[in-house]
Amino acid sequence: MNQQKLIRAFIVDDNHEAIEVLKRMLESNYSVEVVGTAHDAETAIKDIIDTEPGLIFLDVELPTMSGLEFCSLIRNEIKPETKVVFYTGYDKYMLEAIRRQAFDYLLKPPTEHDLSQIMTRYYENKLATIPQLPRSVGHIPLILVVSPKNEHTTLRLEDCAFFRYNHGRKIWEIVCVDESVYTLRHRTTADVILNYSSDLVQIHKRYIVNINHIKMIQDSQCILKEPMQHVKELKISKNYRPDLMTAFYTM
Repeated sequence: MNQQKLIRAFIVDDNHEAIEVLKRMLESNYSVEVVGTAHDAETAIKDIIDTEPGLIFLDVELPTMSGLEFCSLIRNEIKPETKVVFYTGYDKYMLEAIRRQAFDYLLKPPTEHDLSQIMTRYYENKLATIPQLPRSVGHIPLILVVSPKNEHTTLRLEDCAFFRYNHGRKIWEIVCVDESVYTLRHRTTADVILNYSSDLVQIHKRYIVNINHIKMIQDSQCILKEPMQHVKELKISKNYRPDLMTAFYTM
């Protein structure tokens, strides 16, 4: 699996302690590299242009101008896809932040829950701009997913045992051979997954299985190869059984 710091963030705040708290939370829990910090608007403008962050955390109350004014000032200097999150101890600026096209709003001191919601929304927004078909290295397909820590990760198809639709979250997940679980982007459908490879076959409206990991078909259930032989949830729907049997016996 290939993991790396894919999100470049910049923090603008005149409070040194607040910067350190947020920087530590971002780099410890998410696939984020804080590429710069600044305590005033004048320093921040040049550094943001130079570092080209994808995500900016911006204090509303800066020494020489408000964060709201700063947001308007830099809007034409940064990439259109760069997201600004207002980072402040006061919620009275929330409406104005929305008017300034802020991506989100984070209150100080930040909680793990609030920051997690923002980062999850950011990752999902970023994934939505990436083509749905997997990339490949040589002849090995790679699938872009989000890990439980909200890291962008590429999985090899051979590591994916089966795909499962999570009704509660309304999203497709991948269950790997090592039993780790990863999330696909919200717009992913069963048809998109099946287009990843001819080795994938749908056995139920909730399940798509990598045919290479099936050991046997027992009544209405798929039994996977070791070490996944204990998995009991892979029930076969009669609507999908003919295609499964054809794929299994032509392996």
